Amino acid sequence: MDHISNVINADTKADLDSRVEQLIAAMTPDGYRGLTRKLEDHFGLRFAEVPSHPFNIKAMIKGKDIVFSESVSLTSRAFMMLHSLGHYYFICEAKRKNVERYSYIYDLRGVQAALHYYETEGQANGLEAPPEMTEQKRKDRVSFEIGANNFAIDLMRTLGLENVGPIVRAYEVGDINYIVDVSGRGKSAITKTDREYLEKYICGDLSVDPDDMYDDGVYSSGSFDVDAIDWRYLEDIKLEIHFF
Repeated sequence: MDHISNVINADTKADLDSRVEQLIAAMTPDGYRGLTRKLEDHFGLRFAEVPSHPFNIKAMIKGKDIVFSESVSLTSRAFMMLHSLGHYYFICEAKRKNVERYSYIYDLRGVQAALHYYETEGQANGLEAPPEMTEQKRKDRVSFEIGANNFAIDLMRTLGLENVGPIVRAYEVGDINYIVDVSGRGKSAITKTDREYLEKYICGDLSVDPDDMYDDGVYSSGSFDVDAIDWRYLEDIKLEIHFF
């Protein structure tokens, strides 16, 4: 996987199709198998795929089970699994440090309809419209997503897979913009395919306002503990990550 950084950064001035193809090529089948084996061995993760998920969702991740739609590229799969593990670390560290600012984002106890509202939108048990995306919620989300990526990169470094780190950063800005769009506009904003997601967001020359990121101490550089995931807690809060 030594080639990943070189492939991702090969030609930032290339046309959109070329940049998307470069990104897809960053994760080879052999590299992907090595990554999944490492994560299976350390965490006991279980990988599966289905022809498709409802609402064009690209992956559903719950606990140690990761289920991809079969059309999702290997590079996107790598980002999704690593980003999810980063969220696991972030959530458990926030609990340990009594930081509750983000709990409304991920704690599904009793509020499933609000967090995954697009599953029941327009139904009696659902919401008619997405919850309002306020300025504070946007800042929470940016900080939550970047924090998760920081943990993911520390994880890769600890497992001797630091060369995968560039994939996480390559997706970071576009994925944040995508999450904010879907959170604010509902299921109509979900891209139909992984390719559309890559074209419109990941390779879309987007940006994130640096002022939207704040440091509340959940992530602390240099203090990463690879065994800090509290799997029982993640089960208790009914955490289920959907990659639109």
